[in-house]
Amino acid sequence: MTVKQLSVYIPNKPGQLAQFFELLMENKIYIRSLTVAETDEFGLLLLLVNQTEKCLDLLEDNDILYSITEVVAVELSDNISQLYDIAKTLGSHGVNIDYLYFLVLNSNKNGIVLKLDDNEKGVEILTKYGFNLLQDFD
Repeated sequence: MTVKQLSVYIPNKPGQLAQFFELLMENKIYIRSLTVAETDEFGLLLLLVNQTEKCLDLLEDNDILYSITEVVAVELSDNISQLYDIAKTLGSHGVNIDYLYFLVLNSNKNGIVLKLDDNEKGVEILTKYGFNLLQDFD
């Protein structure tokens, strides 16, 4: 079970990030997870939102450049050793983690977002070993 990560490219100029956040707020689209990187010309936002299809329509309507990547979201306990367990389990089964970032679900629950080199195999392995995969962020 994978989820759609939006990779949004916004101009790397002052105020553009705030303008993007304002657009989401005005349309009641809530960010569930976010990481931001930069290039010379663009800021790259990797995000999960509560209303993916509505957000995609909004990006299209506003001519905002984006792409979609299938990622795996996994609930975490409050014990940091679970990160080790996930990495060890995937690695020992030949699944590479291309990147990861944190996901805040609510005040009592956190998770991570994983971009794997083989999502299908990764989902199978994580499920088999009892990790709780997430799919809904509303």
